[in-house]
Formats: sequence, structure tokens, C-alpha cells
Amino acid sequence: MVPIRRLRLFHFDIKTYRNYGDTLLFEAVREVFTGFARGSAFEIYDSWPLRLPTTQALIDYINETADAVVVGGGGLFLSDTNRNQRSGWQWDISLDHLRQIDKPLIVFGVGNNRFIGQKDFPKPFREHLNLTLDKSAFFGLRNNGSIETIKQYVEGDIERVVYQPCPTTLSSYLYPDLFQAQVANEKRLGAQSILGKRQAAAGFDRDSVYRAQANVLERLVGEGWRVDGLPHARADMRFHQLLRERRILGSETLLWGDDDVLFRGVERFADLPVMLGTRGHAQMVPFGMGSVPLSLHVHDKVRYFASDIGHAEWAIDPRSDDFESTLYTRINEVHERQPELRKELAEVREDFFRLTLSNLADIYRRVAGQAVEQTFRPLAPDERPRAERVYRYGHERERLAELAHEKSAQNDAFAVQHLVARAAEGEARGERARGRSLRRAAELLENPAAPASTLARAVRRARRMAGR
Repeated sequence: MVPIRRLRLFHFDIKTYRNYGDTLLFEAVREVFTGFARGSAFEIYDSWPLRLPTTQALIDYINETADAVVVGGGGLFLSDTNRNQRSGWQWDISLDHLRQIDKPLIVFGVGNNRFIGQKDFPKPFREHLNLTLDKSAFFGLRNNGSIETIKQYVEGDIERVVYQPCPTTLSSYLYPDLFQAQVANEKRLGAQSILGKRQAAAGFDRDSVYRAQANVLERLVGEGWRVDGLPHARADMRFHQLLRERRILGSETLLWGDDDVLFRGVERFADLPVMLGTRGHAQMVPFGMGSVPLSLHVHDKVRYFASDIGHAEWAIDPRSDDFESTLYTRINEVHERQPELRKELAEVREDFFRLTLSNLADIYRRVAGQAVEQTFRPLAPDERPRAERVYRYGHERERLAELAHEKSAQNDAFAVQHLVARAAEGEARGERARGRSLRRAAELLENPAAPASTLARAVRRARRMAGR
């Protein structure tokens, strides 16, 4: 059945080039919705950075223009990233503003991102979560572990909390021209690792874990393996540099810091037999393109995902006494079974895809009141360059929105200096895309009478939505 109309969706997202998982994730969310029913059911017409406080102007705009509001995906249930007292999690919307939204919410592929041993959510969380659930036409979490742990806070019907895999796990369906059903069973794996302060607080010794991984990878290289370094963010570079120093890397591809990385990761993972990582998206994105994802259990979310795909043993505990030998054995085991495992994981991915289509059909029926055929049309290869341009523009516009909220930027003259300084800092860290974006913003603030280009309009829009 052809939809009677395309629903207009407003998206609370995070557009960034600083962490590849988030870079691809919010584009994948957009493509999942806009590709459903061959593009006839949904359009994502506008967005706002979910970590920025909402304003009355923004709430009014959403109520005037949207049919529904998408929140997510990603590990948004985390209290100390974007710490705030309005929600207790990353979506920075007050209870008052949340109550004022008169359009149904669609919480899509969100996860419980609390770290091992991390303290409970602050007081506003329970009330905010339940109000969000009450206002949702759909409330889908990205793994069964998140469903079980978040249900503990739900005061109403817990069956409304359902499973919606992260859209990055569906990359083979989003980019079928890049996907390879079979790849050579060569001795090659990708590597990424990050252990930060939160893992240290849980008792993980970063340097010893890094050394242990490097020892195993060095041994594998001596046995004919090739290791491809695939850091997802700047924080991954410490481990990456260790691999460089020990001459372990056969190649390296940085998946962060520039504005041409959006599809670089999926292209890179397309023929990768095995991936070893610690980030959730260092599991999910490679899995989405067919790689066997091995992980270190330094966060519960990696165990949740490994369990969901039927291989809890692929989340390896680096605190165990036999960590090095277990890691070495596990890598060789999946290598020996790689062709068989690739087919097995393709079946799991198909189940994820079918579930997603069913969920999207439910969302459309609940919002529009009409059934719709569960079909899908991915972006054509020649449409991806435009998608990159749209994402780049959205990224710049969201950075401008962030600027409009910064107290230090209330005065435009000071804001120009502030932007240029931040641009230089970003460029010094290798974040060229962020540097360019900030410098362009500074130029526009210096010349508020600039022609009505798309970016100039974005400056004015950011000010308007920020109430300035």
C-alpha cells in the first residue's frame, strides 16, 4: 500500500567528524527512514543538536512544522557526557519543554551507555525517561541489554520498550554496491582501541591492556598477518601510536577529523575479514559490512551486542589472567571459520533488517493511521556525494547553533575571536573539518549582511532558534 503522505520528521541528532561511529550513525538513521517504502513514507526535513538545550523558539518551530520527532540513535542514556540537570541523560530538553511538544516522539536505536561501575543516573532521569516514553509512538533500544537495564526505570508498560538495532548494523543494506558477500579469507584484521578515565575507574589498566593487545598483534604479524589501523576518534591515537612505534601496522586509515570520512569507514570495512575494537561502533559498523567483530569487554554495551549476534565469547575480558592467550586463540578461531561466520552473520543482519522494516511500518501506522508496504530503497551510488554535502552543511549549521548557545559568544565581536581561536585549536589537533567550519562561521559573523547563502541563512536560523 502506497503511503497517503510523507511524514515530516524533525531529528534531534549529533553531527560530528570527531567520532566515526557518530558520524555514520546519524546519517544511517536518516537513510533508514528516508529509504523506507521506497522514499514515500518519511522525510527528515530539519534537525537540532540533541546535546544543546532546547529553546521556546525551537519547541514552537517543531510544533508548527513536524509530524513527529526522531530522537537518536546512539548511547544517549549516559549522565556524564553532556552533564545536565534537565534530563539526566544526553538529550538536553527540560521537562517543561518536553511536555510542550505536541508531536509524537520516535526514540530510535538508543542505548544504555553507562560504563562498568558507573554511578546511577541523577534524580531527573526517571521522571524524564517516563515522560519521554509516554509521549513516544515508538521507543526502540539498540540491544537487549539496554532494554533490560532501562526497564528498571520504567513505571508504566515495560512492553513498550522494544528492540531496534542500531542502523549502522544495516550498512550492507544501506550501501549494497559496496558490500561483498564473500571476501578472501586472508590473515588480516583491523584494530582500534581506547580505554579512558571511566575504564580506569572500573579497574582497567590502560597501558597494560594496550601492551597486551600489541603483543598479540605483533605475534600475529610474525605469523603472516596484516594489521590495519582504524582509529575512530582522536582518543584512539594513543593505542594507534603504540602500534606505529612497534611497527605492527600494515596500513592505517583515520576515520575522524575531516569532512570526507562519512562513507570512508564503510568502504574500508567492506573487504575486512576481522575487526578488533573497544568502541561499540567499532563492532557495529564492521558487522554491518560483513566483518567478524571481536571486542574487549571494557564496556557492557560491547557484551550486549556480542550476545545479540549470538557470540558472547567475542567480547573478551582484558582483566582475565589469560587475556593474551585468549585473544590470540579467538582471532585465529574466527579466521579459520571466517567464510562460515560471514554467512552466519549475514543471516543475523537480515533479521535485524526485517525487524527494522517492521518497526518503521509500525511507526508510520501509529503516526499516520495507515498501513504501508515494508519495502526499502537505498541511496544510489551517485546520490552519496550529495548526501555528503548535505551532511557537511548540517554539521556546519549545528556548530553555529552551538556557538549561539555559548555564553562566551554573546558579543559578536568577541565571538569572532573565539571562533578563530577554536578553529586554530582544532586544526592543530588535526580536525581540519572543524577548523574550516569555525573559520567560515567567523567570516559570517563579521559580515552579518552577507548574501543569503545557505550558510548565511544557517547563522540567522541558529540565532533565531537560540532566542538571540
